[in-house]
Order: sequence, then structure tokens, then C-alpha cells
Amino acid sequence: MVYAFTLPTTSHLSFQTFLSSSTHPSLPQAATTARHAFRQALKTHKRLPRGPQQDAHLSTILTTLTNYLPYLEAISNGLSSKPTDATSEEIEITLHSEIVTFWRPTLTTPPSTTLTLKSRTTSHTSSTPNSSSSGNGGSKFLNTSGNRLRGEGIDFEIAFVLTTLGYVLSLLAHTGLMRTLYASTTPTAEQRTTAAQTATKYLLQASAIHNLLASSPSFATAARTSSLASSIPQQAPTSSTATKTTAPPTLPDLDSGTQTALSALALAEATLLAVLKDDSYVFACIQARNPKDKDWMVRAPEIPKVRAHLFARLCIRAAEYAEQAAAGLGSVVGKTGKTGAIEEELLGYTRVLGRVARARACRFFGVDAELAGKIGEGIAWLQAAKGALGVRSRGGGGGQDKTDEKEGSKSKFSKFKQGFKEKLEEKKMEKDAGTYGGHDKKELGPGDNAGREEEGRVIEMLEGKWVRMNNTVRIPSCFPALGIVMRLMLMSCAD
Repeated sequence: MVYAFTLPTTSHLSFQTFLSSSTHPSLPQAATTARHAFRQALKTHKRLPRGPQQDAHLSTILTTLTNYLPYLEAISNGLSSKPTDATSEEIEITLHSEIVTFWRPTLTTPPSTTLTLKSRTTSHTSSTPNSSSSGNGGSKFLNTSGNRLRGEGIDFEIAFVLTTLGYVLSLLAHTGLMRTLYASTTPTAEQRTTAAQTATKYLLQASAIHNLLASSPSFATAARTSSLASSIPQQAPTSSTATKTTAPPTLPDLDSGTQTALSALALAEATLLAVLKDDSYVFACIQARNPKDKDWMVRAPEIPKVRAHLFARLCIRAAEYAEQAAAGLGSVVGKTGKTGAIEEELLGYTRVLGRVARARACRFFGVDAELAGKIGEGIAWLQAAKGALGVRSRGGGGGQDKTDEKEGSKSKFSKFKQGFKEKLEEKKMEKDAGTYGGHDKKELGPGDNAGREEEGRVIEMLEGKWVRMNNTVRIPSCFPALGIVMRLMLMSCAD
């Protein structure tokens, strides 16, 4: 339902080495201290085992990150000679050499190319060789180091910190929602609503952050990389080679297309959560699979009437957002100059999320038809939802099995073939949704993050219920004849 991102890590950085401030002498030291706390939180999170421990540590990362951001803003304003927004106080910063930072990308494999960043032009830049070339607005090409990417300038640091903030907010939405929906005790309606609203708030904030990174020109320059890294070791560094250089590609993790796609993905997830908040069918399926649930001894799950048409339109809009995100991520150019730089797990998740949203829209159209008494039309909508999910409808399979049973020897082979196809479809679902095969699943679990398994269970539950209702709809037609028989019996008794 919400994608679980992997958080990046970074190396040590001492701001005192690169800059100093005459108006705020303690600013470089305080910024270094705040960054060290943020870096240690990221390292600790990576070393913790996946599960409740990592989930509980997300609040620590968010606290250290929000404490570090004001220092980055102050340094950025000082380099640009802009006053701070809070106090309208001007900060004077002298740049001794260009700031160099190292970050490990997580959406792609670390590229072997080099990074360029157009530094800010300030009047406080010293006349050292490194700062003079950057002060004129030129670009530099720097080699990568190990698994981390080396970049120059404060914009590169801010871009990765804000991207990490978007990941953290998405993880907070993911963990809070999963912890509430799949708790051992069935949550109340108020608890489910609160969890969905909180997750939606986090996702909207993450979407705004990714949109800022995609639309800001200063952050867009932080993603520029050199396309000559693979050819420089094979050729002599001559002046003619340097004059034939072309515009470098961008780092996929910070590319404006990637950030736009991540913003659209967060909007798709937030839109689906707005529907999930009032979707009692999903909660009923989760409760039915909970082995520790005891509410069934007291009462059945309540499924109130829903605004089916409104929810269907919201699901269609969420599908459009997800498909936009999938197209944007699929078009990002990697280090080889070809598309497909983003990891396949995230791409598979966005594609499946779009199909789940369209299947949910079909399901709500079916619910609207069932509320109007058109059960046959509702069943047709559920079969359309199965087609959107890529799951074969079992309605036609039952009739085929009956035909095969009449044929005698072909019945066993037909059942074996049907079961084999269902297993292949389940494996394809897990692979396409970005989940890892071969792991043991609990009896009650969230399945894949895109919500495909849960939506399939809801459709199966409704289809079974509506098919039984549709098959028994002809029974009331015998009531008039039964009334006539009873009347005749009473008349005979009176005689």
C-alpha cells in the first residue's frame, strides 16, 4: 500500500574545513555536529534488523534530520548573500574550498561516472584555484569513491538530505499503516481512520518535497554527471578530446524526472488511502484472516453503505498517478545513456499499484450496482476487476470443469492443468509486485506492499457472496403458488 524505501548513508563531513563565518563563528561547528548526529542515525538504522526495531528508529532519524536542515538553510543563505527568513539577519560566509560530500544512492546502483555541480556565485569566495573556477559558475567533474557518490556544493548536500526526508516520511506512513491494520487485535474504526489520516499526511508531505526537488533549478544541477568517465581511461587526455564533450547525463536518484515520478507515486498512495479509510471490505477480509481475532464470536463485521461512485473516481485518479510515476521512472536515463536505470522492484511496484487502483475502481462500480439491485452487473464488474489485476476469473473455470467431468478421462488432467496455471499466476503476481520469492509468509500479513493480494481477496469474497445471491434470486417466484396451496388446505380444513 505504501512503498518501503531504503535509506541512503553518507560519509563524515566537517564544515570547518570548507568555510567560516565572521557573523556566526559557531555555525560551521554546529552544522557539523548536527550532521554527525544525522549520519549516525542513518548508520544505526541500516544495522538494525528489519521489523519493529527499524520502524521504531524512524522517529530518531526524523528528529536528527529536522535539526540538521536549519543549518543547511543558513549556510545556503550565507553563500547566496540572502537574509534568513526567520530573523531577516544576514549571514556572512567565506568559502575556503568547495564543499565535498559523499552519499550512497539507493534507487540505482552506484554509477561509475562522475558528478558535476554548478556552485553558487558569491562575493565571499576566496581566490583559491578550486573556488575561482566554481565562482564563475563553471562545472567540475569528480570521480566517485567506492559505493558512495562524490559531489560538490551545498546544493548536492541539500538535495540528498531532502530526498532522504521524503523516504523517511514514506516509511513512517508505511509502518504506521501496516502496524495498525495487521495488529494482533482487531483495530476499531477510529484507530483505522487515525492511521489512514496520519499516513496520508506523511505522504502529502513527501510528495511536496519530491516536487520541490523536481522543480527547483538549483537542485536540478546537483544531478548532473559526466558521460566521459568510461572513455577517459582509454584515451590520452588531450585538448581535442575535451572539446568534443557533450552535455552530461544526470544522476538517476536526483534526476528531475525521478523526483517528479516519486511525487506522483506519493499522491497515488495518498489517494488510495483516502479510499481505504472508509473501505470496510478490506478490513473485513483482514479480520477474517486474523487467527487471534475473537470478535466473530460476538458480532459479524459491519459493512456500511459507501459512496461507491466517489470512491471509484478517486481510484481512477490514483491509477493515473501511479501510471504517470511508472512512466516517469521507466524513462530515466542511466549511466549508459539508456533507460531503465531505476531498480526493477520500484518499477514493478508502481505498475502493480496502478492495476490495483483500477481493479478497486471496478470493484466499487460493482458495489454501486449491487446496492441498486443489479447483482449480475456487479458480478460483471468484479470479473473486470480480476482482469485489471491479471487474475483469471473462476466463474468460467467452474463450467469448464463440469464439461470436463462429463468427458470422463479428461477431467483429472483438466483439474491438474487448472491448478498448475493458478500456481504460475501466483508466482507471476509476486514477481511483478516486487516481492521476493522463497520466503515464508505468516498466516496474517500485509502480502505485497501494492495491496494486490488484499484486493484479490476482497474481490473473491464479494464474488462468492454475489454469485450465491444471484443463484437464489428465483426462489421467491414459487411463493404465490405456495400461498394458493396453503389457502386450499385451509378451505378443506374449514369444510
